[in-house]
Amino acid sequence: MKLLSEFYLLNIGNLICCLGLSVIAPFYPTYAEKFDVQGFLLGLIFAINPIGGILSSLIVGKILNRNNQTNLLSLGMLIQSIGMFCYPFLTFTTNRTLFIIISLLGRFISGFGAQTFVTPLYAIITQKYADSINQKMAITEFFSSFGYLCGPVIGSTLYSLGGFSFPFIIFGCLSVIIAIILKLNFEKQEKRAINKVNESVISDIYDIDCSSKSLFNDEENNVSIGYFDLIKYFPVSSSLFVILALCITFTFYYPTYAIYFEENFNIPPQHVGFYMSAVSLAYSIGALTISRISVNKSIAIFTGMVFVSISQFFMGPDPIMNISPRILITVSAQSIFGFFSAPPYIMALPKITEELQDRFKKSDHDKCNSLASGLFNAVISTGDFLGPVFSGVMAEFFSFQRSCSFLGLYLVATTLLFLPNLFISKKIKKIQIKSYKEQL
Repeated sequence: MKLLSEFYLLNIGNLICCLGLSVIAPFYPTYAEKFDVQGFLLGLIFAINPIGGILSSLIVGKILNRNNQTNLLSLGMLIQSIGMFCYPFLTFTTNRTLFIIISLLGRFISGFGAQTFVTPLYAIITQKYADSINQKMAITEFFSSFGYLCGPVIGSTLYSLGGFSFPFIIFGCLSVIIAIILKLNFEKQEKRAINKVNESVISDIYDIDCSSKSLFNDEENNVSIGYFDLIKYFPVSSSLFVILALCITFTFYYPTYAIYFEENFNIPPQHVGFYMSAVSLAYSIGALTISRISVNKSIAIFTGMVFVSISQFFMGPDPIMNISPRILITVSAQSIFGFFSAPPYIMALPKITEELQDRFKKSDHDKCNSLASGLFNAVISTGDFLGPVFSGVMAEFFSFQRSCSFLGLYLVATTLLFLPNLFISKKIKKIQIKSYKEQL
């Protein structure tokens, strides 16, 4: 029961992170136009957020252990709140350069803080909920998608009620409150865990004698494992490429989506958030669906990527398809993308940890989980960075519809890259069955 309440408290923090990151989408682009911030520069401002996330994920993944998880979770929420509190200062300036600097600073800090929180969260899931990792990942992603679903809607609502600064003040305060709650609730539990680590954790997790000699040797083995050891393994790297492509797609539309809807469908900025929520709503449904069924991870990832790739060609749709832009077509394509992106996004980390557990000995599993979480979140942040940048650059040369088609071609290539995993999984399974029969 304690772990259950801890799990859902962590996901409330995850929800606040996602809400805080997504409230900006409906109204910031049109507000930034007043300062002539658009195209590549607008994409860069959106993209600087995950730059902070990349740095944070790699640093936290390297230093993360069971003893400092709570401190890092609370620290992440506090850092994100600092980033949120930067935005209200934009209303006090009319200088374009200062507007850009404050925007970049706020986005960078909030991204650094969010990933400082999320990286330990994913590590905790792989360590404490190994027997139900698929379900727990699905629940966590439901909270994430629900945050991204409600973020634009809440952002539009708060913007209408209190103006530009109001959404950021609200979520900055909420981040501080969550940081305090996490610290107060988990500090005593963390101290008890530290006192018992030499007796219970080592024997249960590493399955070795608790002698000082073997402990010293295992610590040396853990330190020797690095990010490169994970990346060079094809099932891991190909899964990370899938996550990279998905995250690029998720954030690709942030800088241009509101402008496209306003220009083509006469949707005002305060209402765009409701249409942008189609992806997150469909993703939430997909996450709940995948948590209820048992499915081969590689097949689920590949099938999801096929539908995600197809949906991009109808997002505009491209003029070459001779279909005129319609809001129903665009929203339907968004919904298909959101629903079928859930299986690959949710299954990728469990597949990675499963592959690593088969490849490395049991004493290295905790280290692998921490590194995998750091690497996973770094790739997410990289995709979040590249999406707005690509969107801003392509907006300079191509229409929204044509840009969506190019994105679809990239997703097709990524899907084909992952294809060998379907045969690798079958081969490994046959080897395991043969080895089991020989033992009998």
